[in-house]
Amino acid sequence: MVQASFHVKSRLCAPGWWRAIALAGATVLASTALAEAIEPLTVAVANFDFRDTSGEADGQIDGHDERLTAFGATLRDSLSRRKKFSITSLVCRNGQCTARDPGIAELYEEAKRAGANYLLIGEIHKMSTLVGWAKYVLLDINANKPTCDRFITYRGDTDEAWKRAARFVANDIERNCIP
Repeated sequence: MVQASFHVKSRLCAPGWWRAIALAGATVLASTALAEAIEPLTVAVANFDFRDTSGEADGQIDGHDERLTAFGATLRDSLSRRKKFSITSLVCRNGQCTARDPGIAELYEEAKRAGANYLLIGEIHKMSTLVGWAKYVLLDINANKPTCDRFITYRGDTDEAWKRAARFVANDIERNCIP
């Protein structure tokens, strides 16, 4: 019994074992420090375009403009809360800053000037009184190609439905769109 206990102690005190433990600990500390030192990816988020083919009576334009603005704010806020991303603003001459106006080429150049790694563009399409679509594309500025091209549907034409859709887009971008 004493011999077995001594044998275990001698194995624990073996120089190679302690080196392995020290090396493993140093590796964990170094990888944690490296992960914290990696700079976030800069994403330029363009305003989304809006299209309404629901056939509903006029008079909802103001409400949809407000929801579209809130969608963009929720999307930017949701992305900026993640350590992986830093959000940068686009400066557009006409104030629209959408893929339609001034256009993707100008947004792309503006995103490059702003130092962005990625450009996010998209459109909200109100299909019917209860169904909305969001189409969004994340463009890799350095590789000059899309890394993500998605189309989602959401239910409801309410403030909360649009905000939930924006949060979903942010989650999807983090999980699936960044290589």
